[in-house]
Amino acid sequence: MWGKRPLGSRTREILGRSLLSLLLVFALVSIHACAPARTARPSVPRTSLPPPSPRPRIAVPPKVDRVEEPPARPLLEEVEIKEEDLQEKRPAPQPRIKEQRARPATGREAPPALPEDHSLIAKITPTTAPQRAASLRLTEEGKRLLESGEHTRALARLEKTIAIDSTNPYGYYYLAKAHHHLNRYQESLTFLDIAEPLLASEPYWLAEVFALRGENFRLMGSLQQADSSYSQALRLNPGNRTASEGLSRLRGDAQTSPR
Repeated sequence: MWGKRPLGSRTREILGRSLLSLLLVFALVSIHACAPARTARPSVPRTSLPPPSPRPRIAVPPKVDRVEEPPARPLLEEVEIKEEDLQEKRPAPQPRIKEQRARPATGREAPPALPEDHSLIAKITPTTAPQRAASLRLTEEGKRLLESGEHTRALARLEKTIAIDSTNPYGYYYLAKAHHHLNRYQESLTFLDIAEPLLASEPYWLAEVFALRGENFRLMGSLQQADSSYSQALRLNPGNRTASEGLSRLRGDAQTSPR
């Protein structure tokens, strides 16, 4: 039998390194086998996020050039005023004029008369009834005939005004005036009695009624009733000429008549 050969130092060194390597590998395998197994994480589905909204654009105001302000002027300008200039600018003193006050008239002034409607046609408006409009036109024609002295023709024309519109107060008044000019004083008074309540809201025409009534009474010899009618006419219209002249005539006759 062959005897065992002794190992060399080199061989012993290699074998030692090999054993050490095996021990390290065995240790690593043991550690790996003893480590707990890792659990797989569940996959989380990715949610789609909405796209970000665009940022609003902010309008930038245009650049304005700075306007240079004019330099502030002083509130009070210092001006040298000489005493000679003041004397030249002063107006020369003027003599005072005494105010002349209007002296009241010594005579008694006649009171103003009420305005008169010169034409009865002016009383026709778009709302006037056709019968009243036709009656007013005939009344105006009768009035002109009276002024021209055609009393009989005026009376015939004025009688038609009442036949067309029996509520026309001006027709009754001028009918009374036509009878007065024809010396029919009682008939005139009758038509005046009809016209008076119809003209109650018109002071001018109501004064005309009382003045003509006073004329009828005066010519009939009823002087007291004439005086009362004239006075009533002047209370309604102080400028009624017929009543003023008639009252003056009555009172003048009363003073000159023998007692």
